[in-house]
Amino acid sequence: MPYSKWLLNTLNLCLLLLSCQVAKAAEQESPEAAGNPRPKIGLVLSGGGARGFAHIGVLKVLEENNIPVDFVVGTSMGSIVGGLYAIGLTPEDIEFGVTGIDWDRVFIDFAKRYQKRFRRKQDDYDFYGIKRLGFVDNRIVIPPGIIEGQQIELALDRLAYPGFNVRDFDKLSIPYRAVATNLENGKPFIIDHGNIARAMRASMSIPGALPPITIDGTLLVDGGIANNIPIGVARNMGAEVVIVVDVSAPLLKKEDIKSGLDVTGQLTTIMTRRIADEQLKSLGKQDVLIVPGEREITSSDFNKYPELIKAGQVSAMEQLASLKRYSLSDEDYASYKQSLPKIADRNPIIDFIEIHNNTILRDGIIKVRISQKTGEPLDVLQLEDDLSAIYGLDYASSVVYSVEKRDGKTGLFIYVRDRKWAREYLEFGLSIETSFEIQSITNLYASFTSTINSLAGEIRAIAALGSEPEIELEYFQPLTLKLDYYFSGKRGYDTRIFPILDDKVVLGVERINRDYYILAVGKTFMQTTDLRFGFHDASGSISSISGVEANRPDFDENYLFVRLRHDSLNSFGVPTSGMYANLEYIANRESLGSDLDLDQIKLALAVAGTYKRYTVLSRLIAETTLNDNKQLPNINNLFLHGGFLELSGTVRNELLGQHFGMLQAVFSRKLGESSLLPTYGGFSLEAGNAWLESGDIKRDNIRYAGSLFLSVDTFLGPIYLAVGATDKGENAFYFNLGNNFLLRNN
Repeated sequence: MPYSKWLLNTLNLCLLLLSCQVAKAAEQESPEAAGNPRPKIGLVLSGGGARGFAHIGVLKVLEENNIPVDFVVGTSMGSIVGGLYAIGLTPEDIEFGVTGIDWDRVFIDFAKRYQKRFRRKQDDYDFYGIKRLGFVDNRIVIPPGIIEGQQIELALDRLAYPGFNVRDFDKLSIPYRAVATNLENGKPFIIDHGNIARAMRASMSIPGALPPITIDGTLLVDGGIANNIPIGVARNMGAEVVIVVDVSAPLLKKEDIKSGLDVTGQLTTIMTRRIADEQLKSLGKQDVLIVPGEREITSSDFNKYPELIKAGQVSAMEQLASLKRYSLSDEDYASYKQSLPKIADRNPIIDFIEIHNNTILRDGIIKVRISQKTGEPLDVLQLEDDLSAIYGLDYASSVVYSVEKRDGKTGLFIYVRDRKWAREYLEFGLSIETSFEIQSITNLYASFTSTINSLAGEIRAIAALGSEPEIELEYFQPLTLKLDYYFSGKRGYDTRIFPILDDKVVLGVERINRDYYILAVGKTFMQTTDLRFGFHDASGSISSISGVEANRPDFDENYLFVRLRHDSLNSFGVPTSGMYANLEYIANRESLGSDLDLDQIKLALAVAGTYKRYTVLSRLIAETTLNDNKQLPNINNLFLHGGFLELSGTVRNELLGQHFGMLQAVFSRKLGESSLLPTYGGFSLEAGNAWLESGDIKRDNIRYAGSLFLSVDTFLGPIYLAVGATDKGENAFYFNLGNNFLLRNN
């Protein structure tokens, strides 16, 4: 071959190879760089409970690699992360918001005890109530969910309030849709407007656990039931390419299905997977599917968000080659970000406040509890405290807020939703105190409460069947919008049993029977302290239940009283922080109809504190009869003590006297991690006694006692299994349920 021809062929071959490389490079360039309009990208985020935190990790990878998002669609947990991203929050903003939420509290619906109205704390003193049942139109109504969702809604409001000013989801920083399920027909319900936090809440309304949410007249539950991976919704919005993040819980293997809950969870997963798999079949070569791992982390492991976020990053990096096809240059990505509408407002100035109150309460009761001032930036944390206090009044199913624009002004809208199923409600309680082989006291309680006016007036009836029968009817009426001043009237009958012992042998058991009425007025301070003045009129008898026959006279008690009570305990079942104090002065007077003139003072003080897993509760009881040297009172006027944590080792109410004193320290340690059923192990050290006369109060007749116990704080009340002993050789095994030792004799 002539040299010139060979050279020409070689040159042509080089040019051909070069042109192929250029074409290939052009194919690998982003559409923007190639001069072509880039495809519209939809981000589809599935539901999966806590596993949805992985979405945050995926968002981090998308932003780090300059991948734009034009539409966001989410279901359940995906609707939350997606909605926050759509209002303009960065993945770091979302992660910071997640870390600021107490996930143990979010799924415990009750208001924190310090936020409860003092009147509702009184419920703990009457008896420890089992979850209430509504009473509507003469029929019992079960609550619509295990919890009402108050804490979840407040958490969502805190995360999403910067986007509350936009009601049309197409006008968010990124157009957004939340997917819920129409409870009437099971079809997907696409939410494209309204309050974005409310949309998120509807999308994650787990049936049975959370009440359904009504939007546009439609009753909605968790979107995962109808469409957990809503790819079609993103395509209908205009997405040409979809990036799908599937955090659905994986199906369990046969060997992992061990309980009824496992079976229920598996069936739910199967149901959601069928629809999700149909959606996934629509994916093409241009689309990207990301499936974070972490099989061992379940949909309820909300406190494991750091591991889940990391899992999202790792899984997205595994798909980085596919994602890179849609990366923009730094300049183009900056231009894309700049083009997004800036709608997030983290420090809105509140021009006006509007309250939408659907409860029986007057609007003024709500208004006086809102601290936010007009003309000042929104104070989110203070507002949450205020709304929690309103929820703690116990008349609303939820108390939430929104920040909206009206006529160019920014308004704070407070929504107080009625608890329609429980304006009248029933509660039940159970109390068991057993000193094995010696004594057993069991009482079953029931109460009916009815709200009778807009100033929170109520009528309550309580009845008890068992060892100590009782019945009581109370009329309680607040007198001001702050609900601080009040009047109370009670009429009732109660009983109390006590043993007669001789050298540790129970000779008999007697019962004090009282027929009484009480009139009182009072004032509550800061929902932690209550001052009450009143008149108590009672008549009764003492009867024998078993053993030796008692021959005791009937009695009349007529006295004036003043009582100061403070209660800032975090729990009345097994308190780990706060203080309880009760100081009461009683003045029996013959001129009022009492058997004798008798002045008594009662003091009870308890302080609890916790460090890590360890709790110490210190308690003091001091009770005295001021004029004991003049007349020896009847048994009905004596102080009765004894039993578990009242000189443990003794029997309940075996210690009788005109004077009683006890100093005690209770040490406990939390066992395990459960927040649903907190369990503690511990011991107590106790010293004290009861004395008939003040001259008997001497150091050498003080009893010393102690106990070892295991306790569980349950919805039935605290459960204690314990053994106690005194230095006098007394000992007893105890099983207590639903009875709080702090108030046994107050």
